[in-house]
Amino acid sequence: MKYIILILLIFLGMQPTLKADVKSWALEQVGVLNIDKNEEDYGGFSGLIIQKQGSEALLVTDKSFYFVLELLRNEDDNLTGFSVLKKGRMLSSKGEKLTGRNTDSESIVIDANNNYFISFESNHRIMMHAEVGGKGSFVPKHPLFRKLQVNKGIETLAIDNDNRLIAIPEKPPSGISNIPIFRLQNNKWEIIKYIKIKDSFLVTDAVVLPQGLLLILERKFSWTQGFKTRFRLISLDKFDNTEPITVFTSTANQFDNLEGMTLWKDKKGVVRILTVSDDNFHPLQQSELREFFLKYE
Repeated sequence: MKYIILILLIFLGMQPTLKADVKSWALEQVGVLNIDKNEEDYGGFSGLIIQKQGSEALLVTDKSFYFVLELLRNEDDNLTGFSVLKKGRMLSSKGEKLTGRNTDSESIVIDANNNYFISFESNHRIMMHAEVGGKGSFVPKHPLFRKLQVNKGIETLAIDNDNRLIAIPEKPPSGISNIPIFRLQNNKWEIIKYIKIKDSFLVTDAVVLPQGLLLILERKFSWTQGFKTRFRLISLDKFDNTEPITVFTSTANQFDNLEGMTLWKDKKGVVRILTVSDDNFHPLQQSELREFFLKYE
């Protein structure tokens, strides 16, 4: 028996923990920038990528448009303004403009090989593009993709530190109570774990941190309180069952409808989280960028 206990202690000691050597995590808002613009098809932003050392952002809308913004920053790398550099349409696998049920683009990421991956709801799928404005190719589907709800499909994409694609639906597939985290490896999907829905928050985006942890952006809406936002940390190790850590929860309507998130390091090497809100093309909502320092000790 003592040998069994010793083996168990060694095994448990080898298991990764979510906090690792970090005692505390926190997000501190460092800037906000209204990016509203009276332009046709502009708005409804659901995903973004930050590029060129924080000076350029690629945003996708839920109507299959993309916009490239130049981000103006001061000497402290804080946002001061923007301009639209480019506007375009996403294309099908045949190189045609998307129409009908094919247009609801939700998330975008770029991998280490400079391939863009874009997820779509309604007609649930993930497409890979060598260029964001070029024709796409289909990424294989997990069988559960067929059981996703019409407007609650693959809301979130991320690339892990081993250059593998992560995909998370907004709500669980039919017949499942928790939200699966899918990972693509060798052109095959596996479910590495499930996220329990807590306090009615649903996942809208995620990024993988340098430490290998997954930071997820979550949102909930009610007619009485409006939007609330939450950030939580989750281990991507399939053998680590540590409960997610809540890093930040907003008050009601403290932020608009944050849907997209990306990560970058400023010129001081500090990790920043940039988010974008989806205004739903509604006059009472705003398109805005909110940026945060990710702090940990």
